[in-house]
Amino acid sequence: MPPLPTRALMRGLRGRFVLCLPGLFGMVGCRAEPPAEGITVLLESPPDSLDDRFALTANGQRLAALITPGLLAFDDASQPVPVLAESFREVSPTLMEFTLRPGLTFHDGTALTAEDVKATFDGLRDARVRSPRAERYAALKWVEAVDARTVRFHLERPYAPLLAELSAGIIPSERTGADDVAAQGEHPVGAGPFRFESHPDEEHLTLVPFEGWYAGAPALPRLRFRVVRDETTRVLELLKGRADLAVNVVSPAVLPVLRREPHLRVLSRPGTGFAYVGLNLREGPLADVRVRRALCHLVEVGPVVEHKLHGLARPSQGLLPRANWAWAPSAGCPYSPEEAARLLDEAGYPDPDGPGGRPRLTLSLKTSTDRLRRAVGLVLKEQLARGGVQVEVRALEFGTFFDDVRRGRFELFTLKWASVMEPDLLRGAFHSMNIPTAENNWGGFNRGGLRDAALDSVLEAAARAPREERTALYAEAQQRLDALMPILPLWHEDSVAVVSTRLEGFEPSAHGLLTPLARARMASGAKERAQ
Repeated sequence: MPPLPTRALMRGLRGRFVLCLPGLFGMVGCRAEPPAEGITVLLESPPDSLDDRFALTANGQRLAALITPGLLAFDDASQPVPVLAESFREVSPTLMEFTLRPGLTFHDGTALTAEDVKATFDGLRDARVRSPRAERYAALKWVEAVDARTVRFHLERPYAPLLAELSAGIIPSERTGADDVAAQGEHPVGAGPFRFESHPDEEHLTLVPFEGWYAGAPALPRLRFRVVRDETTRVLELLKGRADLAVNVVSPAVLPVLRREPHLRVLSRPGTGFAYVGLNLREGPLADVRVRRALCHLVEVGPVVEHKLHGLARPSQGLLPRANWAWAPSAGCPYSPEEAARLLDEAGYPDPDGPGGRPRLTLSLKTSTDRLRRAVGLVLKEQLARGGVQVEVRALEFGTFFDDVRRGRFELFTLKWASVMEPDLLRGAFHSMNIPTAENNWGGFNRGGLRDAALDSVLEAAARAPREERTALYAEAQQRLDALMPILPLWHEDSVAVVSTRLEGFEPSAHGLLTPLARARMASGAKERAQ
């Protein structure tokens, strides 16, 4: 398979970049105007919510973590680390105790106590609040505020993934009820390193450092987030010096252009983001596992990783990355057009008139307008066509696309889990109770509609078992998923950040998080130049 660079984008960049000559209109390099005070961060799509209780998209969750962090978070090795909590311990299999850091305050100056923690989780479980995260706390019996700094979580039954769910953002008790949802969404208040300043429209958000952050006020004077949906424009903004940070929003094919710029750095590390093709199992051809396996045998991941992602990814066998403690090998579905043809014949989709003629079947694939995702969709179309499967690729604005995915309005779609940490995500993504419905506010992650009682049983057992037993249960679950093929696994992408020289001390997170901004700083003299 020949290299598949994004030629149109490269031509566009070259065509526009010739205007950025030294001295032109008094500019230096590509700088059309002095940078604004603080740091400008580019996003490819707007957050669906700044309220962590409702954020389902990666950008919503990343931004919420800056404003409303939780008791704990997960490091690059997916191990839990205290954030608002000073420490935590398992008192028994059904009792977890957290001790808060002393002197915590919210952005409005009020004290953060165990009562706020209790109210946050009570609100998350309140049906009137309608948080899509509510079902994740089914095992939680009650939350006890022992004293101002001590909170206990009492469980109905052992629930091993509890720590992952206790990373939810903590908010003031007076904002946790159903009547306060709008206020928290419009002007979020938390205890994070940055506090909300303005959100005039969906394309602009400004945060400022919180002086009361327990680790000390961040050094960055202001964070300006800008939504730039077009990748060519994002790249030009970086080249012109009008943006300082872009995390996982630039195609690998464009990175060589950015690496040559003296005012930019490209930083990367192995990531946990998981790209896949979602399949609608509810009806039609994809309800037949033989068709799903045939599609998988027609997808050749290696050349796409090499040519489209320039090696900045690792082919995957399933949702869990190889570095995850619960990962287990499985047979997968190696590239085999012959096996795909056999399966399609068996499923009742014979080749009507030989290679190159009419297709065996026709499907539609939805993706976002992101240049890389659209390009991947076109490569998948080409690969599936070789096996007689005709695919219509439809690229939609992200909000429209994501709403269609949540509501099951698709046959195929391409999407990416921004990060994979806790293996209980397998239960979220594939348990029959997590199919999106109006009852769960379309928040379930089992978007393909998989229903398999045997898999449900294994995943439920893994959620109750101690860690030494969970490993074997997750291995069994991965074998079952390999047989069911509810998605087509593609790859785990590296986490890549394009950083201007105005921003120092920023290191990309394996999970693509923005929280490293709390430890970053502006380069010496950068603030003065901005003024």
